[in-house]
Amino acid sequence: MGFYLMGSSEEHVRLLDRAVSGSWSDEVRGVSRVEALGEVREEFNDLAMARVRLGDGARRLVAYALIRPGESSALALAEARRFAEREGHQVVRELADATGPLDPARRPGYLEARRLILGGYAEGLVVRTRHDISTVEDEYEREIRDLGERFALVLLEQSETRA
Repeated sequence: MGFYLMGSSEEHVRLLDRAVSGSWSDEVRGVSRVEALGEVREEFNDLAMARVRLGDGARRLVAYALIRPGESSALALAEARRFAEREGHQVVRELADATGPLDPARRPGYLEARRLILGGYAEGLVVRTRHDISTVEDEYEREIRDLGERFALVLLEQSETRA
């Protein structure tokens, strides 16, 4: 179970900013940047879900996977899809990239997933781990902030600290 940060999303963003700069106070000592990123993602998800009509919590999601050498894209996407369905959401598209862990802004499948979300076809993204988005914390932060600020859901089957 991760560390839960009480407060508003603005407070979470300030905590993440302090984590990035290394200026932690006593109240957040021991919380890693990865944990703070997870809290920010969850707060954005809470805000996105708050915009859903009462009784209509199901979201249309894009399943995305970054496929490693020798890995099956069908199995990786099925894993993300099953998680989304267990959470009560519908996967409307499945996309994968077989390229290495490049900046997500340079991967065609990831860019298509973002286009579908930002264009309104889907309301969020589901991945297995944060590494499907990026192994680089700054890139991962950029993506969850950008999608979260647009009220897009970002679901991870395995939390940031388990990845």
